[in-house]
Amino acid sequence: MAKSGQEQEASAYALQSTEDSRRERRMNRRRREILVVATRLFAEVGYEATTLEMIADELALSKPGLYYYIKSKDDVLVQIHEDIVQTIIDQAEALITPEMSPDERLWHLVVSHVVTLCSHPARRVFLLYRSQLSERAQDIVALRHRYQNLIETVVKEGIERGTFQVTNARLATATLLGALNWIPNWYSPEGPLSLQEIGAYFANILVGGLMNPIGSLNHPLWSEKNLS
Repeated sequence: MAKSGQEQEASAYALQSTEDSRRERRMNRRRREILVVATRLFAEVGYEATTLEMIADELALSKPGLYYYIKSKDDVLVQIHEDIVQTIIDQAEALITPEMSPDERLWHLVVSHVVTLCSHPARRVFLLYRSQLSERAQDIVALRHRYQNLIETVVKEGIERGTFQVTNARLATATLLGALNWIPNWYSPEGPLSLQEIGAYFANILVGGLMNPIGSLNHPLWSEKNLS
């Protein structure tokens, strides 16, 4: 029985959608391969010394073939940073629930941040070449603000409930993120502690510090008077 015109159109649309989906998966797979190679080269020889020709050669691609997936070396660096920040956000949002208390949520967020950032193959690139980011860094700034707001919202709730004994949620959030983002500078996979153990150690100190701080802006533990 011959198909009607509508059935033929529907069938053609389904085939096209399937082909588009396959093409997108192939592009994403190849783009991922490019980021992996670029990350390794940036770490081994440096961002400045790495060329697009080197990346293309590693992947057995021509330079025009590489341009099909990326626009420039800056574009690769931006995508690497976006991937790291987005991965941290995805892990964080999947981990916490509204039923958790603020201190429990923040504890899990700290551990997740440490494990996700330090296990990412581009962790060193993330820190070393942030100053090299192009104007597209605005996209990354938006992602960072989204993540910072996630942390800050938890801290604010903890303050409102009386769980955290601090008064400035934004400053507390900056303190947390500053401590956590520095870990890749000294972390070594060959060290005696697992990332989970390091994350838990930092979570105990940082979350515990918000719950029972030993000083505040109004009543500092140390001051010029203390030290004179």
